[in-house]
Amino acid sequence: MSQSAKNYRSILFVPATRPERVPKAAASGADSVCVDLEDAVGLADKGQARADCWAQLEVLRGLGVRSILRINALTTSEGLRDMVALIESPTAPDGLFVPKCNSAEEVRWIDSLLAGRHPDMEVLPIIETTIGLNNVADIAGASPRVAALGFGSADYSAEIGSDMGWDALAYARGRIVAAAGQCGVAAIDGVWIDYRDDDGLRREAKRIATMGYTGKIAIHPQQVAVINQVFTPSDEAVARAQRIVAAAAEAGGGVTTVDGQMIDEPVVQSARRVVAVAEHAAANAAK
Repeated sequence: MSQSAKNYRSILFVPATRPERVPKAAASGADSVCVDLEDAVGLADKGQARADCWAQLEVLRGLGVRSILRINALTTSEGLRDMVALIESPTAPDGLFVPKCNSAEEVRWIDSLLAGRHPDMEVLPIIETTIGLNNVADIAGASPRVAALGFGSADYSAEIGSDMGWDALAYARGRIVAAAGQCGVAAIDGVWIDYRDDDGLRREAKRIATMGYTGKIAIHPQQVAVINQVFTPSDEAVARAQRIVAAAAEAGGGVTTVDGQMIDEPVVQSARRVVAVAEHAAANAAK
């Protein structure tokens, strides 16, 4: 798993048409704030939102918060306009959410466009269609820029005609997290749409975490604390991970034991990941 994975526990979305929400979003404790040009913006407002989003990204940068921009799908005229504006803008988000990403070619095209202008920007394809799901491993490995895969659970369920219950989405979630693991990137789950239901959010986030997902999208500031708590290792888990890492270093890479259990390289890798997430969480809390 790439080191960027630890930065994607929680991503809070803010419509680009609501700049007054950006400071509150920045203060929510979210690992990243995403300024949204897609679903949260009506067609009549797309042009103004595109013009206004750069100032919002600058606000986030000034506040020391990681920023993400969600553009419109690249198969639409608005998505193409978003990309032109991004290439021409001196302001760049830390990451770019690419909705309804259906192929590796889309990612490679974005990579080539950004290469000369924004070389350090991460790309986060969102898998929201059955075509995208079929191509998910190729998408995840299409470019070194790909830092995470997102799951657009609402759009995916609408396409296949299912509800958003656990059983209906388990197959897609499994394929996405497997592709993320194969390519060493993070996996970010979609929204819990009832922002008043903290208990439901917590239950789903815990199940998602056990699958290997590193985080979840938030649509309301009050969801951030629940998501961060679920995707932050407990003190006990961190202490054990630190013991494992220390024991492995002492063993010089050989098999050893910790707390009566055999420790080999896959266990050490998992322990390092736990320590990295905990360090990131502590740094984020200290801001």
